[in-house]
Amino acid sequence: MFRDDPDPQPVRNWRGEAGLKLPFYRRGWFSALVALFILGLVAAFGVYSVVVAPLRRDAGKFDLEELNKLESASIIYDRNGDEMSRLYVLNRTPVPITDVPQHFIDALVAQEDSRFFKHDGVDYIGLARAVWLNLQAGEVTQGASTITQQLARQTFKLLEKSYKRKILEAFIAQRIEKQFSKPEILELYLNRIFFGANFYGVQAAAQGYFGKDVKELSIEESATICGLIKSPNNIQPVKHPQRALKERNYVLDRMVAEGTLTVDDAERIKLKPLITAPQSSDPRLSYVFDAVRREVVDLVGEDRASIGGSRIFPRIDQDVQKTAADALNTHLAEVETRPGYEHQTFAQFRSVITDYRARLKRGEIDPATQRPKPEYLQGAVLMIDNNDGSVLAMVGGRDFGDSQFNRATDGLRPVGTAFTPLVYAAAFSSPGIYPGTKVDDAPLDNRRVMIGGLTGILGEWGAEVDNPKWSQAPMSSREALVMGRNSATIRLGERVGVPMVKQVAQKAGVTSEMRDYPSTFLGASEARLSEMCLAFSNFPTLGSRPQKTHLIQRITDSNEKAVFQIAATALQSVQSMDPIAAYQTHTCLVDALHRGTGSPAVTDYKLGEFVAGGKTGTHYEFKDLWFLGYTSSVTCGVWAGFDKQKTIFPGAFSNRIVLPVWTDLINASVTRFPPQEITPPQVAERVEMCSRSHMRATDYCYDKVKDADGREKSVRATYFEYIRPGTPLEGFCNMHTGEGLPKEIAQFQHQNTFGNIEAAPLVADAAKWIHIEPVRMQALTIIGEDPYNAEQAVPRARPVNDDGTPIRKAIPVDAVNESDDGPVLKLPPPPPMKIDL
Repeated sequence: MFRDDPDPQPVRNWRGEAGLKLPFYRRGWFSALVALFILGLVAAFGVYSVVVAPLRRDAGKFDLEELNKLESASIIYDRNGDEMSRLYVLNRTPVPITDVPQHFIDALVAQEDSRFFKHDGVDYIGLARAVWLNLQAGEVTQGASTITQQLARQTFKLLEKSYKRKILEAFIAQRIEKQFSKPEILELYLNRIFFGANFYGVQAAAQGYFGKDVKELSIEESATICGLIKSPNNIQPVKHPQRALKERNYVLDRMVAEGTLTVDDAERIKLKPLITAPQSSDPRLSYVFDAVRREVVDLVGEDRASIGGSRIFPRIDQDVQKTAADALNTHLAEVETRPGYEHQTFAQFRSVITDYRARLKRGEIDPATQRPKPEYLQGAVLMIDNNDGSVLAMVGGRDFGDSQFNRATDGLRPVGTAFTPLVYAAAFSSPGIYPGTKVDDAPLDNRRVMIGGLTGILGEWGAEVDNPKWSQAPMSSREALVMGRNSATIRLGERVGVPMVKQVAQKAGVTSEMRDYPSTFLGASEARLSEMCLAFSNFPTLGSRPQKTHLIQRITDSNEKAVFQIAATALQSVQSMDPIAAYQTHTCLVDALHRGTGSPAVTDYKLGEFVAGGKTGTHYEFKDLWFLGYTSSVTCGVWAGFDKQKTIFPGAFSNRIVLPVWTDLINASVTRFPPQEITPPQVAERVEMCSRSHMRATDYCYDKVKDADGREKSVRATYFEYIRPGTPLEGFCNMHTGEGLPKEIAQFQHQNTFGNIEAAPLVADAAKWIHIEPVRMQALTIIGEDPYNAEQAVPRARPVNDDGTPIRKAIPVDAVNESDDGPVLKLPPPPPMKIDL
């Protein structure tokens, strides 16, 4: 049946003889796998040698004693290098772990590190899970840092986002686990980490958010605080209550999952509302120190600032700073004692707060009841150096404990008539306009301005007096600014236009938005006190102002190594205003301070005798009061008003409320910052002007005044105007007619026959022409109807000969002798000489 087949011959190929099964270790895939494994070992060894081993060695170099060193106080020095204060940049109060309730620890572990009590500093299971989830998502969505790793990162500032940082962090965490117990690690962690809103450490967070110590926290409050850790500022319950509530409930679910809270308890707690305590300030701070703290954080970052131990060098002058705070509180308290004052006073609010705290302590009111907010009259003061913009004194309100809002840097309020110097500066920057340029001082239809209504006549509150009157005549631009004339200011502003005024103000330093309406001319737009101080610093510096205001010039660490140093370029001035316009405005502001709306500084508040200028600023309905002024060295601004804008009282002018504060402060500054003369630009031309007519002066421009003894004397009634070359002037003075001339000048005059008007003073050599008769009027100068009703000169009789020729006046021979060549001066003979033999 079967035939004998010959033995098959095996076929050979590159795998060997076909049909024969090779052992696995001789197969190609096994060889490839072995090669890959060996390559992996080599690569791993290389990575370990090149990357991991150095990082392990680096981890051994960190001093773990730093874990016990929390922030030390930073020292603030004034401009003279004297210590002003010791300040904690961060709000932190360390507590022992025994003060932390167990349910808080349960919430923390459930939220941040569920295997905290099991691992050695690194959660390898959690790390693998995070890697897998991140690979699935295609991006980093899960972290795997344990509580110990977070502690290492926070302590040693391991902030770089890289795999090297994560490996280094893990090695340090393992070292920490070997040296510290789990409770010690929790205590170090909870006292160090950030919980938002400048709360560092769990005690500060408990006090800040719930008004109680950490040991008094409930489960829901503990869950709320633990929910903040992953993104404190974005979840903090005061600003973002809904986000905080969502995270709180998530933490409660995690506690259920970890078995530290029952489902029923979690659901019951979730139904409770999120109630935070009224916010209060850190009692160690004031407006200026809080501003320093904030600027430190802005300059060097929150992480570096949290280290503490820094030496901070602002330019604050302690004496001027104290004067600023005292003057503001003293003078505003005086306003509150005014008869009929209808608003809450500072003293009344103190009583309200005392009662609130007492009732809260007795349990008579809900702890969630909002703390009463101050409604008393507020104020702010800022003084800057004209050279570099450094802040020399700052007061942001009357009491930092009542309100932490810094009105000196952050308050945005209508500037009122304190804005008008910028209108005049814009006008003086225009060709042909200078302080002598005439503007009409007459009532103005409010429809052109629209402040306080759309009808009626524009008020003149800028004059800072009750019932101001219009002169109904043209006045110089200088007088309009000096006397605070609103209508004249609007007319001048309309000549240059709103865009021009806005451009000048913006270049001067006002960065806040301004309205595109004429009401901007009278300060209807809002600005910050810091902006206005910067703008006014243009006037004493010929338009060369600091680039910006700043508090801090230098920061060093505890080893005196510079952490921050302001750049020299940042201290350089910028030319932001036309020099001639700035100087012309300055001369007007000097007059405004000494004889205009700011004159009470001299007459009532004892302003010192030095060069200074300034401008009052009253906003419509007396809601915001400003005074801005300067010397050659400093510029100072003062503001007063209510946080919720309302009338202080009718007739509350700035020259009676904030001007005395400014005067006290500027007087205090002169010993530290001596004022100098402010010289005009070299290119400006000097012109003598009459102080009465504000036109070019003549020899008649003298006024009679009485001295202290009652004796009358003549005083030259002129001043010098510095104008742009080529500026057209408006004629000569027509008000002075010689009645005020001094006797030594009047004795050179002679009478003419034009009524009672005296001729101009004779020049020095005019005596030789005394024999020449003046030209006499022969008839009336106007014939027919006179539409202008001009004054008519009266023709006077004169002696004539029979032929009608005038009779010549006799001349004494010994005085003048006639010759063909003209008059000859006759000299008396010399006295006889006596010769003794």
